[in-house]
Amino acid sequence: MLNKALAAALSATIVAATPLCAQNYPARPIRVIVPVPPAALTDIVTRRIAASAQSVMGQNWIIENKPGANFIAAAETCRHAKPDGYTLCVFSTSTLTFAPHLIEKLPYDAEKDFRPIINLGMLIGGLVASPKLNVKSIDELKAMVLAKPGTFNFGTYGPSTSPNVFRHYVAERWNTPIVEVPYKGANELVAALISGEIQMTWTALGNWADNPNDSKGRIVTLDALKRSPKIPDVPTYGEAGLGEYPIHTWLGMFAPAGVPDAIIEQVNRQLAETLVKPDVAEYLVGQLIETRISSAKEFTDYVARERSETGKLLHKFNIPKIQ
Repeated sequence: MLNKALAAALSATIVAATPLCAQNYPARPIRVIVPVPPAALTDIVTRRIAASAQSVMGQNWIIENKPGANFIAAAETCRHAKPDGYTLCVFSTSTLTFAPHLIEKLPYDAEKDFRPIINLGMLIGGLVASPKLNVKSIDELKAMVLAKPGTFNFGTYGPSTSPNVFRHYVAERWNTPIVEVPYKGANELVAALISGEIQMTWTALGNWADNPNDSKGRIVTLDALKRSPKIPDVPTYGEAGLGEYPIHTWLGMFAPAGVPDAIIEQVNRQLAETLVKPDVAEYLVGQLIETRISSAKEFTDYVARERSETGKLLHKFNIPKIQ
C-alpha cells in the first residue's frame, strides 16, 4: 500500500513539474543548429530572425553551423540532442521531404526523429529564362519551346535535384521534351544562363531581386500564394498556367523528438510574434521569402503532406537515388 501511495505521489509531482519547467523556459541560451556554412542564405536568414527572436524569448541564440553532405550532419546533431528545448534546428525541404525518398539507409527518420515547430518562410522559387531569348513572359517562352521540341536546355544541379524535378513537371505540363544540362554549382549555372548555353532553369529567387534589366535572366513565373511586392509583374505558377506544383522550398524550425508540447507551443508563439515584426517582415520580403505562419500542428501536417506528395512526384518522374 505504501509503495502505491509513493508511486502516486511521485507521478503527481512529475505532472505538476512539467508546466513549471515550461514556465521557466528558456532559462539559458538556446543552441540553433543550421545545416549550411556561414553566409549561406539559410544561415543569413536564421541569424536575422535570431537577432529579433532573442529579445522576444529573453535568451541569446547561439548559431551552430553543421554543414555536411545532404545536410545529414545537422540532422544527426539535432536527432541526438537532449530534448529539453535548448537545442533547436533549422531544416529545409531537402532534409525532411526530399532525402527520405532519395537517400538509401538514411540514418534518421524524417517523420519520427524531429518535432516541427513553425514555418520560418517559403523561399520563393521560379522559372528563369536566359536573357539571350529576350522573352518577357512565360507565354512567350512556352511558345518558343513548343515551336522547337527537344531543342531547349534546362540547367539543373543533377538529376536528383529540385530544378530537374521542376523540369520534368514543366515538360509534362507543356507536353514537350526539355533537355537537362547539369552543373556543379550556382555560379556555373548562372554563367551558362547568361551566355545562352542553357535557355532556362529553376532556382530559389533570393539572389535574383537584384537583376537590373533582366541581366541575369527573365523571371517568368514564381512559386508563391500571391505575387511578390519585390517583383510584382511576375505571375505565380497558378496565374501562369502551371497548376498546383506540390513541392515548395521552405525553412522551418524543428526540435528533437521528445521536447514537451508546452515548449513547442511556446517557441511557436514567440517565433510567430518575431516573424510579424515590421523590420523582420520587411527583411523577408526583400529576400523574396513569403511568410506562412501556422501552429505547430498545422506545420507538422504540412510537412507530412508535402513529404508524401514529393515521394509521388519523384516516383512518377523516375528521379534516381543519390549515390
